[in-house]
Amino acid sequence: MSEELNFARDIQMGLLPLIFPAFPTRTEFNIYASLIPAREVGGDFYDFYFIDEHHLCFVVGDVSGKGAPGALLMAVSKTLIKSRAMDDFEPSGILTHVNTELSQNNDSAMFVTIFLGIMDIRTGKIEYTNAGHNPPFIRRKDNSVEKLDAFHGPVIGALPNLHYKQDAIILERGDMIVAYTDGITEAMNINDELYSDARLEQFLATDKINTPQKLVDQVVRDVKKHEGEAEQSDDITILAMQFTGYTDIEEIDRLDLKIKNQITELAVVEEKFEAFCQEHKIPDLARQQVSMVLDEMLNNVVNYAYRDEGEHIIEVEFVLSGTRLVITMRDDGVPFNPFALDPPNIALSLDERGVGGLGIYLVRSVMDEYMYNRHIGRNVVTLVKLLEKNNKT
Repeated sequence: MSEELNFARDIQMGLLPLIFPAFPTRTEFNIYASLIPAREVGGDFYDFYFIDEHHLCFVVGDVSGKGAPGALLMAVSKTLIKSRAMDDFEPSGILTHVNTELSQNNDSAMFVTIFLGIMDIRTGKIEYTNAGHNPPFIRRKDNSVEKLDAFHGPVIGALPNLHYKQDAIILERGDMIVAYTDGITEAMNINDELYSDARLEQFLATDKINTPQKLVDQVVRDVKKHEGEAEQSDDITILAMQFTGYTDIEEIDRLDLKIKNQITELAVVEEKFEAFCQEHKIPDLARQQVSMVLDEMLNNVVNYAYRDEGEHIIEVEFVLSGTRLVITMRDDGVPFNPFALDPPNIALSLDERGVGGLGIYLVRSVMDEYMYNRHIGRNVVTLVKLLEKNNKT
C-alpha cells in the first residue's frame, strides 16, 4: 500500500506545473508556486496556463477531505477548470460551469474552494472569482499589502444551480498577487497556535521578498518555522505572480487581416505580410519561414475546414512586440486541432510513413511556440516566432 501511495503521489504531483521559470520567453510577468502535501496524496492544487496569447489563467484550490478521495476530486476539478477555460474567458462563467458539473450526483458531499484569476499580461488587469477560498493578498511594489476579501459564491460542488460573480483589479509594474490554501494560515505548532492571516499579511510586507520565488520560499520557510516539531496537518500550497509589463519595448506593432475562404486570398496575406516585414525590418529568414507556415496553415483551412460551399471569413492577426512575432488565425470551420496529430517519422521512407503530417511537422520545426484552442465556435491557432535581437532594429 505504501508503494502504491507513493506512486499515486508521483502521478498527482505530475499533474502540476513544476518547471520554473514557467515561461522563460515572456517578460510581462513572473510566476512561482509550491505545494507540500501533508500525506502521500492530498486535495490541494494549483495551475496556470495561457488561454490565448495575452491572457493567463491561474488557479489555487483546496478539496474538502484528504487522502485518495481528495486527490481524485482534485484531479477532476483541475481538469474541468482547464477544459472550460479554453472556451470561456470569464472566471465567473468557468466556476459556474464547474460547480454545475461537480454538484450533480455528489453523494459524498465533498466540495472544493477555488480562487481563479485571468490576467491580461499587457495591462496587469486581473478578473477573478473567489468561491469560498482564502482571500488572496496583493503585495504592492512599495511593500504595502491589500487583502482581496470579496467572495463571489460558496464552495464548488455543494449546491447546484448557482451563478458566481467576479471582480477585477489592476496590478502595476512590480506588484504581486499571492494566493494560498488554509494549510498556510491554519498551520499549528505544538501549542495549537495558528500561523494566522495576520502573520502572513505582516510577513508579506517584508521588503526583501521582491520576486515570486523568494516570496513563496520564504513564506513556506516561515510556516515551517512556526510549526516547529508539530506534524504538518494539512497540505501547504502558495502561488505568487508578479506583473512586470513589457520591459524591453516601447510599442506594439500589429497587422489585422480578414480574408475569404478562397485560395486566391492567400496571395493577399502574403503581400500584406511582406510589406509588414519590410516596414518593421523583420529578418528575411524569419519572413520566409513564417510565409511557408502561413501558406500551409491557411491552405488547410480553406480546403478542409468547411463542410458547405458558403462564404466564410478567416481572421489573420500579426502582433510584433520587441523580438516576439505572434500570428493568430481564427476560423469558424469544423473543430480541428492540428497539433494533436502525431508527428511523422521522417526516418522512414515515403511508402512506409504514409500520407500527411509534413506540413504540421514544418510548423513545429520553424515556430518557437504553437497553441490551439476552440473558443466560442471558432478554431484559434496561435504561432510565435522569436526574432534575433541583433537583426531587429
